[in-house]
Amino acid sequence: MRAYRYHALGAGSPPRLEEVAVPEVAAGEVLVRVHCASLNPVDWKIADGKFRFLVKGGLPRTMGSDYSGEIAAIGPGVAGWTVGEPVMGFIDPFARGAGTFAEFVTVPVGFVARRPPSVGDVLGAALPCVGTTAVALCDLARVSRGSSVLVNGASGGVGHLAVQVAKARGALVAATASAGRREFVTSLGADVFIDYRSEPLERWPMAFDAVLDCVPNLPRGSHRRLLKRGGHYASTLPNAGTYTVDPLLNRLGRLGRHAVMLQPSEPAMNEVLRDVEEGRLRCEIAAEFPLQQTAQAIELSRAGRVAGKLVIRVA
Repeated sequence: MRAYRYHALGAGSPPRLEEVAVPEVAAGEVLVRVHCASLNPVDWKIADGKFRFLVKGGLPRTMGSDYSGEIAAIGPGVAGWTVGEPVMGFIDPFARGAGTFAEFVTVPVGFVARRPPSVGDVLGAALPCVGTTAVALCDLARVSRGSSVLVNGASGGVGHLAVQVAKARGALVAATASAGRREFVTSLGADVFIDYRSEPLERWPMAFDAVLDCVPNLPRGSHRRLLKRGGHYASTLPNAGTYTVDPLLNRLGRLGRHAVMLQPSEPAMNEVLRDVEEGRLRCEIAAEFPLQQTAQAIELSRAGRVAGKLVIRVA
């Protein structure tokens, strides 16, 4: 099978398309024939070596986290699934070296979701990581009807879904992006648009119930000014404070700080799919690339000018 792999971290051994053996399915896993995958910044950041202390397993590694496709084989101990069944989901790229930029991938059954008939392969590959993350951000920040919410980085993969999930929950949403993304972000339902390049952070609106930092790049010192007392800051990226001081400060301080530790969540996926089916949420597909052009997709993602998601078509 074809797989997009790298043999060293950083620029010394750039990822390339290789022919490798189809993986054997183990107990508690299914083998997925991948139709489409999607690119998340974490995929190339891991390959760059930015998270080397969090990554388990050695090299080489196949890139990719999200997938959609069909079940090709079922491992021992797995019940309730059938070969040929349409599926979608993601793997943990920190824990598994065999990613989804490949024609086949083995997936722990807990990371597999049924793909409804209304969701095609492209959407099925684009939604899992960013959709689950957007819901997790809203859950951590206690977003509900009547909440005032700031979404920082609202035109990106997670950000553009976070705007819509918050709106679907009945929140009032302010969103940051560059001026060129104004029309796109407001079309998602943002009530207030902030051009972060022309509007200094000190002049942004204040006293939100929740800040969803999807980039994330908001200085820690700005959280107190942006949030009202009892408000919650939620980030897509854990940091040292997430594991050390924040658990204590969240009990004693005037605001809460949280970060997403992404795990499969059936309730989160159900919320996303329900919002899609009822017309409250759309996932913007910025571009599609065949597997052999994955390098071009990565360079586009690195440039940071993508509105929505980049999809890798495998089959």
